[in-house]
Amino acid sequence: MAKIYIVGAGPGDPDYVTPIARKIVRQAELVIGSERAVKLFSNDVRGEVIILDSRNFREVMAYAVERARSGANVVMVSTGDPGFAGLLGTFIKSFGTKLDVEVDVIPGVSVIQVCAAKLKICWDDAVLISLHEGVTEEKRRRLVRAVKSGKTVILLPNTRSFTVRDVVKYLLSEGVDEETIAYVCEDLTLSSERVVKATLRELMSYEGSSLCVMVITPRRSNCVEL
Repeated sequence: MAKIYIVGAGPGDPDYVTPIARKIVRQAELVIGSERAVKLFSNDVRGEVIILDSRNFREVMAYAVERARSGANVVMVSTGDPGFAGLLGTFIKSFGTKLDVEVDVIPGVSVIQVCAAKLKICWDDAVLISLHEGVTEEKRRRLVRAVKSGKTVILLPNTRSFTVRDVVKYLLSEGVDEETIAYVCEDLTLSSERVVKATLRELMSYEGSSLCVMVITPRRSNCVEL
């Protein structure tokens, strides 16, 4: 039976793409993903390729299901891990959890994992928040509650509507201490990788890469001091 595979492509460096991800892409008759994700498999792709973007998203997703129903092996490559701010959530929103085609998810290395390793953070109890898919009042309140409770927050800012500076401005408006330490990890695993450590007050003027993870650490008891 043909399948749709939703495959994690890792954080950006080809060395972080798993062998099983490459194997599945090599066997695919159709590979779909963002230009950035597909490029990581440039030496593995054998079948048709469709670059996914915000303009063709619905059309391409529907085509992927149609091809799978006709017997093709279809792969959707998702940067990071498909299950966190990746294509899995979008796929479920589009088609629900009951489809007449089989779906397998192949995990990838998430930028969250890379960020935690880079900062030497134990993230067992960290609060993970992604704003990539939108900024809701519930998410804002969850962010404030987590920071005020002293938990480490690992956050994916929204590059358009809730950037690092917006996050900082919001936290300060909610009474969070402006001397709270935060980190911004940019372009992780890429040659342009950069880690910025600063107080929230200092991050009010932050300007950096849109590919970033923000970590807010009210207490540093759960990580090695850098």
